[in-house]
Amino acid sequence: QRFNLTKRDTLMVGVKWFFRLSEVPGSVYHHLTLDRELHRKNGEDFIHDTSIQQRELFSSEATDTLPITSLRGKCHVVQYTDLRSACSFVPSPDHFFYILAYRPDNRRLATTQGEIRVGPSHQARLPECKPGTSPVDMPEKCEQREEIRWRPNRVVDGDLLMYLRAARSIAAFAGMCGGTAEDRCEAEAMDETTVTALDTLHKHNYDTSKSLQALVKGPSVMYKEKKWNEEDIKRFAKGLRHLGKNFFKIRKE
Repeated sequence: QRFNLTKRDTLMVGVKWFFRLSEVPGSVYHHLTLDRELHRKNGEDFIHDTSIQQRELFSSEATDTLPITSLRGKCHVVQYTDLRSACSFVPSPDHFFYILAYRPDNRRLATTQGEIRVGPSHQARLPECKPGTSPVDMPEKCEQREEIRWRPNRVVDGDLLMYLRAARSIAAFAGMCGGTAEDRCEAEAMDETTVTALDTLHKHNYDTSKSLQALVKGPSVMYKEKKWNEEDIKRFAKGLRHLGKNFFKIRKE
């Protein structure tokens, strides 16, 4: 790729690494074979000449700098964008071609023009379909499936607004009984109070009367624990004024 002359007048050459078929892991090349076999079945161009197949290389981003005395010859490597254009390759002596690049870090083959993830190696492996199977007998972890927490248009907006106000009043009264006036205001304005009220309403089939009775019987008042004390808050505000949004320096200070 380039020639450099060192301070000791030694001529160095920069070379780019290419991988032969034998140097690519078998599992990686197996997926490539499946993809190309799929293309062949779909009627797309495929390289049938074994002499051309043996001239295929895989490029890489790895480079090396060696003394000029390490060179043993020169070869020509041609880049093609796809198999269709590679069919025109002529296997002359010391001539090779490449379409894909090999990444040893993640053991993947990728196109040099941008990867299009199509083919058996990129498809999800689905389990066999068994109709009539209950969720308990399914191989997936069905206990982690999502659960409906709210159904729209089950309660009138006006009734919902009045219900949420009543739920906040219940939480405020419970907070005042168990703490100070500040706790009362905090319990009334907390997002958890609204979420608990909506969950209770959904649980009681959107009956506001039964939901309010459940909230009165067991008002759940949760207080947020402050992760920072007053001193930490003051130090952070001071660092924000002097250092701006450089949070790494603020944390270091």
